[in-house]
Amino acid sequence: MKPPGNTKYLLFGGTFVLSNKLQFVVDKMVDGLSTKQWFLLRNIMDLPDEPAPTITQIADAMDSSRQNIAKMLEVAQRQGLVTIEESPSDRRSRSVRITALGRTRAEQTAVHAQAFLDRLYEGIGSQERDAAGKVMLKMIRNLERIQGGLT
Repeated sequence: MKPPGNTKYLLFGGTFVLSNKLQFVVDKMVDGLSTKQWFLLRNIMDLPDEPAPTITQIADAMDSSRQNIAKMLEVAQRQGLVTIEESPSDRRSRSVRITALGRTRAEQTAVHAQAFLDRLYEGIGSQERDAAGKVMLKMIRNLERIQGGLT
């Protein structure tokens, strides 16, 4: 990618380039789970087990639409990574539980992820990572404000 002279364009367009390259490289490096599946399972594992999280709660945790997460979960269920069941507290809601296979695959992927992250951040110091993280969080907050004004 040839960096544009304007850093606003670099940050905006670079976000898409970075996202696409991350997904492509990680999907090629790790067997068994796609990047998005690993992120989905990781988020489920970070939520409380009891009661099992609902699809809506997972979507909120991932800052994604319920419909998108439901589609991802249906694929994960067919692969034996999660189970989806009617919520005991609300019949309109469905709860999700990660299976032993899903947990094992997510943990195996995490081992590969650490080595990948070490390579990804090679030559990037902690101050640079901290600054980039702060910029990213500010951009996310700004987008959340813009998003709030759209509804």
